[in-house]
Amino acid sequence: MITPDTLSSGLQGQVYQDSPVIAVRDVTMRFPLAKRYREWLFSPLRPRRVSTALTNISLSVQTGDRIAVMGPNGAGKTTLLKLIGGLIFPTQGEVAVNGFSTQHNNAQARKSVGFVFNEERSFFWRLSGAQNLEFFGTLDNLSGSALRGRIQYLIHLVGLDHAEDRPVSAYSSGMKQRLALARVLIAEPDVLILDEPTRALDPVACDEIVDLILADIYKDSRKTLLIATHRTEEALTLCNKVMVIDHGRLKAFDSIADITADGTTLLQYYRQSMLSEGNHEASLP
Repeated sequence: MITPDTLSSGLQGQVYQDSPVIAVRDVTMRFPLAKRYREWLFSPLRPRRVSTALTNISLSVQTGDRIAVMGPNGAGKTTLLKLIGGLIFPTQGEVAVNGFSTQHNNAQARKSVGFVFNEERSFFWRLSGAQNLEFFGTLDNLSGSALRGRIQYLIHLVGLDHAEDRPVSAYSSGMKQRLALARVLIAEPDVLILDEPTRALDPVACDEIVDLILADIYKDSRKTLLIATHRTEEALTLCNKVMVIDHGRLKAFDSIADITADGTTLLQYYRQSMLSEGNHEASLP
């Protein structure tokens, strides 16, 4: 398995102190809840109840940061990642990627972001893996020999040479996750967002997916990674920072090197962060 020790010694923990590639400022996210039958019957004019997924989140991410987003199920991790990816807009506050507001300049912001969410269902199952990549590459304005070369490179990178002409419906869960990584990398985004990429995979497949991420992330030290994960070993291998979210609040956001400098394990840090009160305010430029 690839580890940071097998890579350039100067790369691990490297962060470029430029303007933030991602800026989240005072973001609150609320979702309206569907009315129950009794509510429609007895109080039809009463406004719908709302669920608050995130409360007053502020943070900045520098180019080259590789951040593990940790927290229990339902904490708000996926909501935060979708906001950064420009898939949804905040109820309050602002999210910017490379200086572009995801709400007011969505197309420009999303050009910099590639995302793989755990509920990935966007592939055309009757098409082959290569045909799917050709379709999505065309959507990213690639064509001709450049697109064909990029597809062949990614098919080889993710280890699907033997299955590139096979319909996606015949792929295993691990193969679909490999293809999802190839799809997100086809346009060479600056920011890569992964939502629990190894969930529901066996230990061997987990290690293979981590290797694939490392193969692309670590060859380009200016690529930025956000990965939602429950696995501390995955966070330690892939990331140089960790943030902890619980009940929609940012509990902690620190460098892994600083966390572990005094012998504290990432699991201990996570447990301590979960016991803290209130919102952690990540510094903004």
